[in-house]
Amino acid sequence: MSEKEFNTEETECNKASEVEVEIVNEKENNKNKSVNINSDDEVTKKILFSLCYLFGILFFVPLLLYKDDSRAIRHANEGLVLLLFSLVGNVVLGIVSGFLWFFSIFIGLYSLFIFVLGIIGIVYVVTDQEKELPLLGKIKLIK
Repeated sequence: MSEKEFNTEETECNKASEVEVEIVNEKENNKNKSVNINSDDEVTKKILFSLCYLFGILFFVPLLLYKDDSRAIRHANEGLVLLLFSLVGNVVLGIVSGFLWFFSIFIGLYSLFIFVLGIIGIVYVVTDQEKELPLLGKIKLIK
């Protein structure tokens, strides 16, 4: 084999190996992109699920976006229950405190209790804990 043929063959091998390296790099980049898409989706879900606890009226948003996801249904249910308990409890205590002024202290304590339950719910969402809210988690309004 002549030296010229050897160099031509060596160049073709180098080109082929460069193409293989590019293909492998492209596959690795695509894997990284799919991982980022999945992690972005999880972050989006966590934000939306947290909104159920932070702003109770937004409990329906995860139901609209993730209607087949059991976690979305659970967090939406707990957000709705928290909203209803907040509204009903504050209205009842507000009416009672109109007649008995010392019940106004209970309005503040009750609101603080509801706020703490909302924070607990957000912590459960962010840390991926599948726990129900204390005291209110057993109530199922959305199935």
